[in-house]
Amino acid sequence: MIQSYKGKFPQLGKNVYIAPTATVVGDVILGDDVSVWPSAVIRGDMNTIIIGARTNVQDGAVIHVDMDTAVVIGCDVTLGHLAHVHGANVEDEVLIGSASIVLDKALIKTHAMVAAGALITPNKVVESNTLVAGVPAIVKRNITDDEIKHIRSNAAEYITMKNQYLLDEKNNR
Repeated sequence: MIQSYKGKFPQLGKNVYIAPTATVVGDVILGDDVSVWPSAVIRGDMNTIIIGARTNVQDGAVIHVDMDTAVVIGCDVTLGHLAHVHGANVEDEVLIGSASIVLDKALIKTHAMVAAGALITPNKVVESNTLVAGVPAIVKRNITDDEIKHIRSNAAEYITMKNQYLLDEKNNR
């Protein structure tokens, strides 16, 4: 469902896929080739949400703003199943693992990985090229070149899958 809130309607880039059970509301800007999967919620009601090109928001993920904090998510980001980003910023080529939570005013820098189930506390900065895990999340190690390639290939795989969903939608009309 795509819905306006207080006169602000989501802006969609080219070739965006939003699953029928996903919800995108209000002051939201989705870049080209973004995919939003079943039961995901992107709610820009109190502030702005900007999601960069080729980012995938997987099943059940939630992105919400804070009164005084917009959300900016970069390009080629994977937001895993059931992950939450609330009032935080995520740079390019980041993997946010399934069921992880990123809270207010946190910053996840380029090429970082947040392990499944991790809790990023308010105002925390996750530096580039690191893997964080735990509750609360702490740095476990630097990520490898192969893991950076995996972040990129995961984003590319979701573009391919998204394109098939868009084609199937078109053919089923």
